[in-house]
Amino acid sequence: MICYVIVKICLISYKQRQKRDEKIILQIIDTFISFIDAKDPYTKGHSQRVAIYTKEIARRMGLDADEIRNYFYIALMHDCGKLLVPDSILKKPDALTPEERKRIEEHTVIGADLLKNMTAINGIQDGALQHHERYDGKGYPNGLAGDKIPEMARILGVADSYDAMTSNRSYRDGLPQEVVRNEIIKGRGTQFDPEIADIMLQLMEEDKDYQMRQIDSLQRKILVVDDEPMNHKLLKHIMSDEPMYEINAVNGGAEALKELNHQQYDLIMLDVMMPDMDGLETLRNIRKIYNTPVVLMTGNKTLDTSVGFAELGCNDYITKPFLPLLIKEVVHNMTERGAKQ
Repeated sequence: MICYVIVKICLISYKQRQKRDEKIILQIIDTFISFIDAKDPYTKGHSQRVAIYTKEIARRMGLDADEIRNYFYIALMHDCGKLLVPDSILKKPDALTPEERKRIEEHTVIGADLLKNMTAINGIQDGALQHHERYDGKGYPNGLAGDKIPEMARILGVADSYDAMTSNRSYRDGLPQEVVRNEIIKGRGTQFDPEIADIMLQLMEEDKDYQMRQIDSLQRKILVVDDEPMNHKLLKHIMSDEPMYEINAVNGGAEALKELNHQQYDLIMLDVMMPDMDGLETLRNIRKIYNTPVVLMTGNKTLDTSVGFAELGCNDYITKPFLPLLIKEVVHNMTERGAKQ
């Protein structure tokens, strides 16, 4: 019994350290992405969208959860080299000269150099360096071909191209869905790995009105339960660039149970400390009827969430203050899990 308790304590400590380390990594990535988005408003949100497409492709390829998470982080940072590309080139509305094109292409090498010391994420340097390699060997910077291109970079190449084609740019509007589909078909086996191109085509087949640009083809409904209206606004703001998520908010447990009686949700984000019916009591009542994924929100960083919350049926937890990228990753993971059930 004593050994069991010691092992349990060690596991809890490890999980808490892991979450802290992950949060630090996400803070660093979030800062980089803010700089990248500020650099070129036309591609705002590009890194996040590419990361979500990458994650969905990887999931459909059957990769394990750790690989998927790692690919997600790599994709978030794939374009960091653009930070050192002059604005006059990055935002140029006209055709680039050969010299300017060469300078743009250097963002892969620059990005790899910027990330060379970020060893906590395996492969992140290769993601920045190789996401413009082509399956036929005609890409850059190294002209790698076929399986010589790492799997992660082959996925990134498809995801990056899809978002580039569907986004508004300084020199053109986003391309129509049919045009994008034809470009991916044309690039199958030349620009793109055929297997990965087929998965993207399958995702597009499920798409409706470009909803996949907002992650995938199905809108997800999220119920936020928190007695602080400011937290309602904050969570809605964090998810505001991803219209596939419809977020409704209520002020307490009783309201949440009433709302769940007449509306199905894909995720419930539930505050722990609320007057009248607190989050834990609300969670007990939810679990009597519903299997909807629940993420608990707590401002107590020292609370032993790992044991009590899980036993009540909590799927995950987040601590306040909210970190946007962490919120997004938890939301994406939980809504994916719910969709597969």
